[in-house]
Amino acid sequence: MATVGGGRSSLRPEDHFGRAVRDRRRAAGMTQSRLAELAGMSQAAISRLEHGKCMPTFYLLEKIAEALNSVLVVAIGPGRRVAVEFRNGPERAGAAG
Repeated sequence: MATVGGGRSSLRPEDHFGRAVRDRRRAAGMTQSRLAELAGMSQAAISRLEHGKCMPTFYLLEKIAEALNSVLVVAIGPGRRVAVEFRNGPERAGAAG
């Protein structure tokens, strides 16, 4: 898990979540619109999230992780140290395109 910010980070937790979602979405070759569709959100909401304009709820993070077929791992420590990582998730049973 990559830790963002060695000491006190100038980035807020929202920024860490947004970067992790954007990076995983891009690695999956997915557009914001497609992720929004799979997660039951709007493309504008995905954009706000990726740009750190909102703090996602656990429910929202769960929907995004599911849409990306990933497991989301988050560690928050003292001094605003935040680590956010998507890992490969279990294969979806019966998932067809």
